[in-house]
Formats: sequence, C-alpha cells, structure tokens
Amino acid sequence: MVRTALFLAIVLAGCSAVQQTETPLERPELIKSAPLPPVTSIVPGGGMKFEVSILVLKDGSVGDVRLLQSGGDPDWDSLALRTIMKWQFIPARRAGRPADLWIHQPLLVQLRDPVIRNLAELVCDTEQAADSLYSLIENGEDFDSLLRHAGQTRGDFSGLLGTVDISGYAPHLKDRLLKLKEGEVSRPLRLGNRFVIYKRLKKESA
Repeated sequence: MVRTALFLAIVLAGCSAVQQTETPLERPELIKSAPLPPVTSIVPGGGMKFEVSILVLKDGSVGDVRLLQSGGDPDWDSLALRTIMKWQFIPARRAGRPADLWIHQPLLVQLRDPVIRNLAELVCDTEQAADSLYSLIENGEDFDSLLRHAGQTRGDFSGLLGTVDISGYAPHLKDRLLKLKEGEVSRPLRLGNRFVIYKRLKKESA
C-alpha cells in the first residue's frame, strides 16, 4: 500500500569526509533536500536506515551518489538516489575556497506530515545587498514592489515560490519560516552562497 498522506523527511545522522586531507576543511552543509519517493512498505517507528556517499561539488550541487546501505527496496533505492541528486549544499571549503568533496552520509528516513508555507523570496548575492533591501522594507518600502523590480532588472532567482513543503529545508531556514506570520517578512537568511529575504503569503493549503 502506497502511503501518500505523509511525506518523507530526512534526518541527517552526521557525515564524514570520505577522502582525508592534511589541509583544514570546512564540511558541506545541507541546505535543501527534495522530498524522497513514497514507500510501498511499512516504515518502522524508528525510521528506515539508508546510507550513501555523496559527491558535493564546489557550486553546492550533487555530482554523484553511491548506495552504501539499501533501505530494503531496490526500486525505492534507485528513485531515492535520483532524488538526492537534486539536493543543495553549502559546499566544502579548503583554504577558504569552495572544493569538491565526497561525504559518507548515513540517513534515517522517517514519515512526517508536510509543513506547507506560501512564500515569496528576494535573493541577493551578498549579505550587504540583502541588509540594504531589508532596511528599505523596514522603512516602509513595499516588498512586492521590490520583488517586481528584482524580476525585471536583475534576472536573479527572486520570485514567488508559491505553496512549498519546507520540511526538507535546512534547520535554520525551517525554524525561522515556521515562526513567520502571514504577511510578515524575514530578516536575510543565508542560503548557500546567497542571502534570502522571505515573505509569508496567504491562502496556504496542503
């Protein structure tokens, strides 16, 4: 029986670098995970163990995923590996520069209710630019006007996200978005190499 009422969420059980190096290294940090495929079997209360090696590229995308421990269903494993290819990380840094790195990633897959929010976002390349936009908003500038202007002139990733499940977002993003009230705007939040200001819109539905 396919369980469609609940969504799969990922609990990171710690990660380690597969390749050792003498150079000090900052580990990758997961910032967004795509929902894993539905399961056709019952998941134990404690969750389903799943283990992979992930190649995190210097731009934060996933270059390759290799299965180390099956979740128990080969077809599900294959779909899950393809989904992990869509994950986004803050990349590893070596000597202050982004670097490719293989990480050994144990996962605990658990069934959870989706967490739905209706969102729009302003995306900035630097913290200074995000702080400047946020200052304008604090001083009465209309968020929607800034959003339209960004879309017309900057050609960046700013825009309406619509209704999204934030259960797969990085903890620091999810925690802040959970506290965001309808019509409220967040302070700039780090998302990889960019900084994002979110606005919670109305009319949310699962």
